[in-house]
Amino acid sequence: MASFTITESKKGVLQAKIQVNGKDAETGKRKTFVKRIYNTDGLTEAKFRKQAEKLSIAFEEEIAAAYQQATTDVRSRILTFSELMAEWKAHIKANLSINYLERAEQVERLFTAYLEEHHLAHLPISEITVRDVQLFLNSFTTKSMRGKPMAKLKQELPKTVNFRELAREKILPRCTSYNLKKRGTSIEKDTADRVCEKYGLDFSEFFDVVQSEEPYSTETIKGYRRILRTLFNEAVRYEWIAKNPVCKTKIGAGSGNTTLRPISEKEVFSRREAQEFIAKLDAIPDEFIHRKIVLKFMLLTGVRIGEMCGLRWSDIDLERKVVHIQRNRLYSPKVGVYEKAPKTQTSIRDIPLPDALVADLHYYMEWFREADALFDERVDMYYLAVGIDREPLSQQRPGVWLSNYEREWGLKHVTCHGLRHTYCSILLSLGVPIQTVSKYMGHSDPTITLKVYSHFIPDTQETALLALSSITN
Repeated sequence: MASFTITESKKGVLQAKIQVNGKDAETGKRKTFVKRIYNTDGLTEAKFRKQAEKLSIAFEEEIAAAYQQATTDVRSRILTFSELMAEWKAHIKANLSINYLERAEQVERLFTAYLEEHHLAHLPISEITVRDVQLFLNSFTTKSMRGKPMAKLKQELPKTVNFRELAREKILPRCTSYNLKKRGTSIEKDTADRVCEKYGLDFSEFFDVVQSEEPYSTETIKGYRRILRTLFNEAVRYEWIAKNPVCKTKIGAGSGNTTLRPISEKEVFSRREAQEFIAKLDAIPDEFIHRKIVLKFMLLTGVRIGEMCGLRWSDIDLERKVVHIQRNRLYSPKVGVYEKAPKTQTSIRDIPLPDALVADLHYYMEWFREADALFDERVDMYYLAVGIDREPLSQQRPGVWLSNYEREWGLKHVTCHGLRHTYCSILLSLGVPIQTVSKYMGHSDPTITLKVYSHFIPDTQETALLALSSITN
């Protein structure tokens, strides 16, 4: 909006001060633009006012046109890698993909350093070639990944160290404190510093500093490649580049770029082992029913650990014998515990519950009612995966329970995700159609299920021959 004021100079000459409120072409922030005109033609005040009105309108149009031209230039300009990454990260954060954001920031630091070293950081992303990306990925095959400095325990800590207090003050997780009682255990150096500072201990007396290093694994490099591929897909979408240069890169001689791999039998329970595991779970005392339900539920539904921790009682339909998977409960050092939608749209799904698990859930529900008489009115508040205090579990806790029970019962070690693999492998081995199994697993495509679990499908050659024989006789 333009405005002007008319005054007289010290020499008695009329002058007008024109002000226009607009936006700065460079910063986009609001700014007041000023222009002064003088009555050099000796016009009357009325005619000079009309001239000022016309010039005010023209000045306002000039400011608007300048801003429009500048923003058009910015929009049409191809961004650099760092600029496009900043936009993309904002989108990731808005969708609460916090862990993915952390991985993207790690790749951003590494790739930006590479581009700066090779004088490519200032160039538009369209100038980055397949070879640039390939050399960046190749560089990790000869490097080692340095972890955070660790502190190794030299001798037992004094009794003045109160592990419960450390847990309450979030200095040391309670589960870590059990291991810290053993000589040779390592924790992050920063954590050890805080423990020593709190209790006035001499760091060098109780800890040795060790630097962990290990070579970059192929899977880690493939993870970096996936992040870059997704980012460069944004450049393709904006029509800045015709083809994604990352798609033509390779990792390892003759190896594929997919991270999908067949699950080996040592990573899952066999059908007999699964039966033995469930029998052992059923023998757990009622005071630990919350442990039994969590582990049994993961094995008999194939849910991911984040989905298990995000399940509320309102997601369970005991009449229809089905569970609705619709959220993940995750943790990030940046934001703490948070909830978000499952990793893909197909991960939002319904999974049938076997009768034995339904019966366990009815009994489990009574366990909740013992602690809260109004439980039935608050089912949307309570999580399924809880501790003895009915408070939500961390993602690490079920894995600790599982490992401890496997050692106690003499079973082979299978992780929480291994329970999910077990669920899928058993369904396929019993002849459940691949499309059905893929749906229950929440895979985006049945081909994913086939690539990872096809070796668990029974050999159907004999069945095929019998079918063909039936039409030839």
